[in-house]
Amino acid sequence: MKLWFQYVVAGVGRTVALIALCGVFALATCSNNQTGSATATDAQSASATDAAAKAAATAPEPDHPQPTIVIPPKPKPGAPHGPGFDMPLIDIAGYSPARPMEVLRDAHMFAADHPEVASYVPCYCGCGSAGHKHNADCFVKERDPDGRVSEWEPHGVSCAVCIDIAVDSMKMRNSGASVSAIRKKVRNEYLPHFPSSETPTAAPPAGK
Repeated sequence: MKLWFQYVVAGVGRTVALIALCGVFALATCSNNQTGSATATDAQSASATDAAAKAAATAPEPDHPQPTIVIPPKPKPGAPHGPGFDMPLIDIAGYSPARPMEVLRDAHMFAADHPEVASYVPCYCGCGSAGHKHNADCFVKERDPDGRVSEWEPHGVSCAVCIDIAVDSMKMRNSGASVSAIRKKVRNEYLPHFPSSETPTAAPPAGK
């Protein structure tokens, strides 16, 4: 009887060990399958983004009406220039600035001083539904007859996409890039991710 009991216990032990080993193997296989599935999904997503970027780079320019651009006069040498001086103050009341104030100021001043650039650069935050035609509209609501800003567009204070596009455009212009090159870089970067929210922005005239 004792020997039979020891035999049964030993058999049960081997069975439990075998079940545990099978469970470990099954978990490892499942984990590997999940990892492989996630990797494949990531690869497919990256491939789709690359394909969209290539499509954006080769897509023909949309045919939108040319904007009316009035370039403001340059400030006098040594004269203070910017919000609070020869431009309205940037009012952030009721808004949470999406970027630090110095970055926000740069974006506003670039849109104000260089409508010949910002008026040809699309935005992708969805502000086209509010009537915006280009990145300049994200910051400038009204200009006087000479092209000076008389009223800011409040939307630009709280939108990181608008600000980032303006600052990238500013940096490219400062490095000597053409308006066409600036527009192309912005479209290639944003259009694959926001294909349905591009503002109806005209392409710059040939040679710009």
